[in-house]
Amino acid sequence: MTRQSENVVVERKIVLFFDICSSTSILEELNRTENQLLWRNLLIGVKKYLKSKYRKMDFEIYKFIGDGWILLFEPRREGLEILTFIRELSAKFISLYNRQIKDVLTIRIQNIGLTFGMDIGSCIRLIMNQRPEYTGRPLVVAARLQGAIEQRDKRPQNKMLISNNLYATFSDRRSIEEKFKITPVQRNLKNIFGGENYECKKIKLSRKAIAN
Repeated sequence: MTRQSENVVVERKIVLFFDICSSTSILEELNRTENQLLWRNLLIGVKKYLKSKYRKMDFEIYKFIGDGWILLFEPRREGLEILTFIRELSAKFISLYNRQIKDVLTIRIQNIGLTFGMDIGSCIRLIMNQRPEYTGRPLVVAARLQGAIEQRDKRPQNKMLISNNLYATFSDRRSIEEKFKITPVQRNLKNIFGGENYECKKIKLSRKAIAN
């Protein structure tokens, strides 16, 4: 849904933040052993995977944020397709990491995988430096949800926090709950109004073949 008034464009989006666990430790180890190009190759591998999926899944690869991405999906009633894609993205990352990086490391990295935060809402679209940019509460909430996975969880990889607001929009929740472990949780989202005791859903994305 898009609204436009007085040159202000407002678009309703599903916002997905995802981040690479232990990225600082991995990169420091690769720098120490002069294997920095492997980190570049890993990121390029993830980018290529996203580019192979964005048309089918109807999302915009909005922004790279150093060790993760922001994706913007068009709203939809069925959430299972998105969550299945995210699960496959988690598995793809593990495959790339195992193939390209794992064997050159001289230290054990405890948490390997991706973490995700997702929300829905109105985003203001504007042009800055001749490219589209977005601002709005769902971007901030999705980022805070992704960062809050580590609260009370020592193994946050391949897990997601999704806002109750977004989860309630999915008409196929029964199908989702048959395929994913969904747990109601409470987290502290910093600098979010009402975020001190934020109610949301935690979704375990991993299959048995992926570290939990």
